[in-house]
Amino acid sequence: MLLENILGGEMYLASEVKSVIKVASTTKVYRLSYRGLPPSPGQFFMVWIPRAGEIPLSAANYRDGELVLAITKRGKITSYIYDRVQAGDRVYLRGPYGRGFNPPCENERSLLVGGGSGLAPLLFLTEKIRDRGGRCDALLGFESKGKAFFLEEFEALCDKLFITTEDGSIGFKGIIPDALKQILQEQNYDVIYLCGPEPMMARIINSVQRIGLRLEASLERYMRCGVGVCGTCILDPLGLRVCRDGPVFPLEVLLKIEGLGRWWRSFDSRKIPI
Repeated sequence: MLLENILGGEMYLASEVKSVIKVASTTKVYRLSYRGLPPSPGQFFMVWIPRAGEIPLSAANYRDGELVLAITKRGKITSYIYDRVQAGDRVYLRGPYGRGFNPPCENERSLLVGGGSGLAPLLFLTEKIRDRGGRCDALLGFESKGKAFFLEEFEALCDKLFITTEDGSIGFKGIIPDALKQILQEQNYDVIYLCGPEPMMARIINSVQRIGLRLEASLERYMRCGVGVCGTCILDPLGLRVCRDGPVFPLEVLLKIEGLGRWWRSFDSRKIPI
């Protein structure tokens, strides 16, 4: 079933929610029936909920007509979905949009680094790496054990799984950048894939440039259209649009972004602190 998006000429694809599973204190995993164009890791969908609004969400997995989304309760729309959308309900999708991750080359060793809701596209990427016979480790960070999710999935797919929590309730006590520094002293990698809170990513990006590792990171920005028309997700001073030129960018581009980890543009183009 298709519905026309009047503003952009795009089409919404109706999708039935097959199951909803609470995986952490503020996170649920939604499995949707999906018969559209298959996404690649790092791409996102514009998810529209009637009476609630529309929001960009990265695919956490896709296989055999089933799309997986991980939704953490944060703002108005994610809270509506978390509290009210149940199995059997319909949601409406546009996409997939954007440029995703470039999978590692054969025989390359990867480290996937994610915090909070940033785990979603990285889990999808991990699945693809293993499907290709690649090797990878993962470093995942959370506020506490109660907010941790996808641990079993990453453990099954990765050679090594490193976990940090700010309160020390599971894994290493501390934050991802500090744990990463120690890991890189003991392990060798060819590429780092990164997704999570932007201040955390900015610290890692600045440190990795001194090492010379290849790195790709997925950015989050306010988006109205998802197709590069509205301009709300433009990156200063490059003029790149997160929705079309990203959301995944290589290290050389990330280093040129003004205010990375410090501020975004709001829907009315004001600078707002992250």
